[in-house]
Formats: sequence, structure tokens, C-alpha cells
Amino acid sequence: MLKPINWAALILCLPAAATAAGLNFQGARNIMQERADTLKMSAADIEQKRFNVKEARSLSGPKISLNAQQIEGRKDVHLGFDNPLAGLPGLPLPGRFSLDSHEDISGPRASIDMMWPIYTGGAISAKQQASEAAVRESLAGQDKTRDELDTLLVQKYFGVQLARSIEKLRSDMLSQEERDLNRAKRFEKAGLIAKIERMAAEVNRDTAKRDFLSAQSDREVAESELGELLREKEIGQLDTPLFVTRNIPTLDYWTDLALNHNPILKAIDAQKEQAQMGVKAAKGSFMPQVYLFGHYNMIDHYLTLPEPDWIAGIGVSFTLWDNRDRSARVGSARALADKAHAAKNQAESEIRRVVEVAWLRSKDALEQYDLTGSAIELARENLRLRDKSFREGLSTVDDVNDARNKLIAAEVARRLAAYRFVVSYAMLHAASGRMNDFLNVLTRPDVEFAS
Repeated sequence: MLKPINWAALILCLPAAATAAGLNFQGARNIMQERADTLKMSAADIEQKRFNVKEARSLSGPKISLNAQQIEGRKDVHLGFDNPLAGLPGLPLPGRFSLDSHEDISGPRASIDMMWPIYTGGAISAKQQASEAAVRESLAGQDKTRDELDTLLVQKYFGVQLARSIEKLRSDMLSQEERDLNRAKRFEKAGLIAKIERMAAEVNRDTAKRDFLSAQSDREVAESELGELLREKEIGQLDTPLFVTRNIPTLDYWTDLALNHNPILKAIDAQKEQAQMGVKAAKGSFMPQVYLFGHYNMIDHYLTLPEPDWIAGIGVSFTLWDNRDRSARVGSARALADKAHAAKNQAESEIRRVVEVAWLRSKDALEQYDLTGSAIELARENLRLRDKSFREGLSTVDDVNDARNKLIAAEVARRLAAYRFVVSYAMLHAASGRMNDFLNVLTRPDVEFAS
């Protein structure tokens, strides 16, 4: 037996250009993320951090340099020594000999020098690990920016859907009030109702027109804000309607997700690691530095006797006194690590609160949405009866208008509840680091689209 096609899932998988009917939420999200300057800034920051990682990896390798010099100078040599043969009979020799030499050491020098650190007390490895942690921090920052933009898009996209829906309700009500006014004029002309009833119908029509114009303005503002976010001049048809779903996991489920996947916590973990590597590097300044070295003179014509053609070896350097307080440096690094630890505790507490608020608001909005169902059903029946009574001369124009206002109030309340649910549910996913799962909700069989 063939499975039924999930058309909602198929539409969401198509790119924006492929959905000729309009722009779905996934398409709007793709456009926003492609054009958002904040995401481009985050991408550039990540790229810069990755180059830093590449640079840090080379720190453990050798450093080879080519040096060239032009030297002007002279070496004066004065040697003096006693004559051991002086004083012997028959040998008239002086008692002391002296030798003076003047050597011109002017000329070019060219050499290749190599320095290869073998042991630095952990300073190099700390630098390398800190640079990798910085990349993770930037990646987490990018995820945070993306979640914030997604949440904002939810507010703007579904805000347009809400505004258009309310405008449609107000437009329908205005049409109905126009119909009632025309009917009241006919009834007045036929002597079936008094003049005051016709005047009341005019007042009701004018009120409905003011409400429609206000709803129209709200819709234009909502479209303008969404257009600004998407960098679009005009907003056409939007294909993803307001929705609710009753499958909301427990608060503990969302809290556990948030504590494990929230990008803010990931960024703080990366900051903690960088601070710990700072402590490691600071302690390394108390350790000896072991290195290999080499020196090769490329021009030997002008070399003096003490200057070697080449030399290589191993060296050890230990700082006895530094003009920078190394103990203070260690203390500063430890304080920074303590700060990062405290920041994570504070962030966890704040995230727990945000998740709880978003969860409670989602539950409340869903309950409000469900409770409007009976109010809408009652208001429709009441309007039907009042309209019938008016045609039979048993109700007034105001009775019909009051019934219609109750119906539209219930309809607006239902749409507002759906909008609050969507926004709160999106915030719940964003706080839990699972904004991508928000899109999957639209393809679930339990989702109910608000009309």
C-alpha cells in the first residue's frame, strides 16, 4: 500500500524560487541568512580564527632565517711573550718579544640561521589549544546570531500572517456592515424600521471602516518590517500559516536540551578553555626553554679565524629575572578562568529561566487557542440568530452588530493565541539550541494550521 504524500514537507523542502505560489518560512529563512550582514561578520571572524589556528600550529616547527650584512671594521692583535733564551752566554737576544697584527675584517656576511624549540614549558601547546578554542567560540557565536535572527524572522513572518488575517476579518466585517446598511435603507424606505435604526447602521459601518483602515495600516507596517529583514522591497504571498501543536515535551526535556546545546554555553566553555590555556602558558614562563640551533656562513672569504663556517647544537635558556611579574601573570590568568566559570553558572541559571518562561508561554498560548474554539462557535450561532431576527423585525441593527463584534473578537483572539504560540515555541527552540527542529514541526501530522 502506497503511503500518502506529505505535501507540507515537500513544499518546505523546495527552495523559495520553486514555490511559485509564494514564500514559505524555509524560503524566507534562506533569504535572510544569505543576506544578513551579521552572519557575514560571524563567518569572517571564524575564518580569521581558523587562520590563527594554522599560524599557531607552526609554532612548534623550526624558524629558519637568511641574514645578510655588510661589515666595516678592523681586528688589532697585540701579542707579547718572554724570550726563554734570553741571558744565555754568547746569545745576545732580547728578553721579550712582541707581535703586532692589523687585520681588515670589512666585507659582506651572509648566513642561514635556524632555531627549533624543543621544550617551552607548555607555552606553545597552550597557544595552539587556545586558538582552537577561539574557533569554537566564534562558531558558537555564529549559532547564537543565527538563532536570534531566526527568532526575529518568526516574529516578523508570522506577524505579517497575523496582520493579514486580521485585515481580512476586518474587510469581511466592513462588507457585512455595508450590506446591513443597504438593507437598513431598504427597510427604512419600506417603513419597516425607524430612521434611528438606519443611522445606527451607518455608525456601525463607519466604525467597521475605521477598524479596517487600522488593520490595513498594521499589515503595511508588518510587511515593511519583514521586507527590511529580508532586504525585499515588496512582500508577496506567504505560504506558511500560523499553527499550533499539542505535542510539547516536558520542561525538563527542554531544559536538558538547552544545557547541552545552547550556543551561549558552548561559547563560555570555549572561553573557559582559553582561560585555562592562559594559566598553562603563564606557568610555562617559570620553566626552562630547550631548543636546537644552527648557523651556516655562506661567504667564507671574509671570515676571521674565530668565525666558524657552520655551527649547530642544543641550548637551554632559563629566565632568572623577568621585567614582567610572572607570578602576577599566573594570578591574572587564574582570575580570568574563575570569571569564565562564574559566567557559565550565571548563564545556566539565565537559560533555565528563559526556557521555563518560553515553555509556560507556549502552554498558555495553546490553552488560550483551544479555549477560543467554543467562543467562536457560540458567537457564530448568536450572529446567525440575531441576523435572522433582524430580518423578521425582532432584533435591532445594534443587536446584529454586537453579535458580529463578539465573533470577530473571538476570531482575533484565536489568531493572536496562535501567533503567541508560534513566537514562544520558536523562542523555546532557540534557547534549547534546536532552531532547526522548529521547521520540522510544520511537517508533523499533529500540527494544526490556524485559519
